[in-house]
Amino acid sequence: MQKSVLYASCFFLLIAGACNKSDTDVKITDPDPVQGSFIAEGDTLNTKNGSDGRSIKGTLKAGGTYYLYSDYGDAVVNTGDTLVIQSGVKVYFAGPSAGPTAIGTQDHAPGLVVNGTLLVLGTQDKPVVFTVEDPALRSDPAKDPQSPDKDPAFKGYWGGIQGGVNSGDIIIKWARLEYLGGLAPSSDPARPNKARYGIFIQNPKASFVLEDSWLYGSFDDMVRLAGCKYEVMRNTFEKVGYQAGECVNVKSGSTGDIAYNLVVGGTGNAFKSANAGGLSPQSNMVMYNNTIVSTGYRQAKVGEGGSLDFENGGRGVSYNNLLVNCAFGLAIMGGGGSVPAADTANIKYGYTFNYGDNTDITSQFLPAGYITMKQPSDINGGNNTQPGANNPLFVNYPLPVKQGFDFISNDFVGAYDFHLQAGSPANGAGYTDFEPLGVVKTDPVYGVTEITPPGADIGAFQQDHSGNQH
Repeated sequence: MQKSVLYASCFFLLIAGACNKSDTDVKITDPDPVQGSFIAEGDTLNTKNGSDGRSIKGTLKAGGTYYLYSDYGDAVVNTGDTLVIQSGVKVYFAGPSAGPTAIGTQDHAPGLVVNGTLLVLGTQDKPVVFTVEDPALRSDPAKDPQSPDKDPAFKGYWGGIQGGVNSGDIIIKWARLEYLGGLAPSSDPARPNKARYGIFIQNPKASFVLEDSWLYGSFDDMVRLAGCKYEVMRNTFEKVGYQAGECVNVKSGSTGDIAYNLVVGGTGNAFKSANAGGLSPQSNMVMYNNTIVSTGYRQAKVGEGGSLDFENGGRGVSYNNLLVNCAFGLAIMGGGGSVPAADTANIKYGYTFNYGDNTDITSQFLPAGYITMKQPSDINGGNNTQPGANNPLFVNYPLPVKQGFDFISNDFVGAYDFHLQAGSPANGAGYTDFEPLGVVKTDPVYGVTEITPPGADIGAFQQDHSGNQH
């Protein structure tokens, strides 16, 4: 059931991006813009119509609760349509089983397939939430650290957000997305009968914004950018990937910025640029001022994944990143073996802060098999660094870790505080004389709210309280 909502014609056209105004002329003041008609609160967004799913458009009303049922098809935004999700909306995954019964045995899990445009418009006080309805099926923080083999964070209760090859923009602001990566149906063109990526976009002409959001639990890649202009700003990634998967995996046709993100407990790399896929333009990833902790330990492939990676023709920039107890440091592939070389002529990097609590970690600050070189601007840049040197002094996180600390299971944020103390050696050690790509327009609704410029303090949290707001 849907209720029609009438608007003054010019206001409606403004919301739709018309009125013959340029992007810079359009001003949106309503924090909860409306596109089309409201979808009734309590509605089920998908139906039992098999893999065809249900076509949806309009607006999920602020503060409303909606459902995706586990044994139904996908919810689909058709080409030319828009789905707006206003602040405070909760979308619950529900049903007889609400998803898989064991890790790695996902049932077909419903997703949100976007062939049109998606606007997820939460606020700091009222984020949009996607989660499983039954609290008994959620990961219990009281059990952390817990074995990934038993942790529901990796079960993939839903199929995430899947952009089509000709999708419009996907804009996500102040949202919490949990338990992504359910099994795709056999009819899925991208991942038939495989675990879906948490968020997938594949149109080089489309814009993708992920800002100020919290992404918790995925079976494989949390975000796969296989074609788009992107800005990934000020997010927190927690428990990403069961035995494989990056937090953000950038492929050909994708250019943009990744900055001020906190990553804790990722399986593969936090962020990777690889020009695979054959699309234009070339994969280009400018990543700066990110904090990455205890990442790379669940990776099934030996010698891969751990923090930051350029390979297979990928290019970009890496500055001001804080890597703490990661399995591997910044990895730049130089060719040879099964993975082609990165575009080393077009990669700039430095001002990397590495910290490790044992020699297994410090010996991989410059990963074996890669051509990453220590830069004069790095802190703890070489593989001969003494374990425990230059503690970054988080406000609340145990460094050095105790003997026998389990990096695989300590993959959670919990009550820890990754801001830097006033005396941290990372403060004032960053580099600011470079520019983000800034490929997505700045707009409170239809673009990136803010492209936060490079910060003077290494990592995602700045002493002036800019950067990550979690």
